[in-house]
Amino acid sequence: MKYLLIVSIYFAFVSCQQQVTKQEGEISIKINKNDNVIPEVADWADDYIGQYLDESENNLINIEGYPITYMKRVDYRNGRTFAIVNIGHNFDDRFVSDQMIYIDSLTKVIYNYEPVTDSLIIWKKVTAMNMDSTEMLPDGKYRFDIAFAEWEGKSMGEKVTVIIKGESIKVVYEGDGQLTLTEKGEVIDEGEIMMHDSGVWIIGNSLSDRKIKEIGGCSGGPTIIDFKNKKYWLC
Repeated sequence: MKYLLIVSIYFAFVSCQQQVTKQEGEISIKINKNDNVIPEVADWADDYIGQYLDESENNLINIEGYPITYMKRVDYRNGRTFAIVNIGHNFDDRFVSDQMIYIDSLTKVIYNYEPVTDSLIIWKKVTAMNMDSTEMLPDGKYRFDIAFAEWEGKSMGEKVTVIIKGESIKVVYEGDGQLTLTEKGEVIDEGEIMMHDSGVWIIGNSLSDRKIKEIGGCSGGPTIIDFKNKKYWLC
């Protein structure tokens, strides 16, 4: 299937338009940029959007000669940064959105947006691409960096001790940072190590946590733990 992707990025008062034409497995890209464009504005999302369009089971097709297009922007949800993508068709006088997806800037997990319930539903065909889902640590005590979702994963020098025994995990704050509301030796998280449907490891308390719609960050859902990079994610 041949399709034409036209991307318009809106972020404050800067804009960037990228046109991607895919034919016979090859991608050619033509970029027109304003001199004031901030280059990091959701540029990372284009490959994931292309993957979604290639593999989605939804009826994403040309309509009467009008190709599939999408518009994207950056926004925040539950303390996390997402690329929000409207997929549809750009007719002569208007853009009509058929579907909206969210892409987590940290885990790169793609979510279908459900407007009726204002919820995100994991697109199961893609897993977290910056975390090795096969990486698992043996029993023991480890030092992990805290990765703050609101600060794009920066640790701000904070660390925790992670204790693993079988499938059980405990996260302890040792008091060697600046967390004012947490005391030295306090257990800030504990539960069972689980593989979430999105492909990331989480600290859960019931099997249903594997399928919970929103995780990590400030979502109120189970926390994400990255064994490969030794990071424990907080809001």
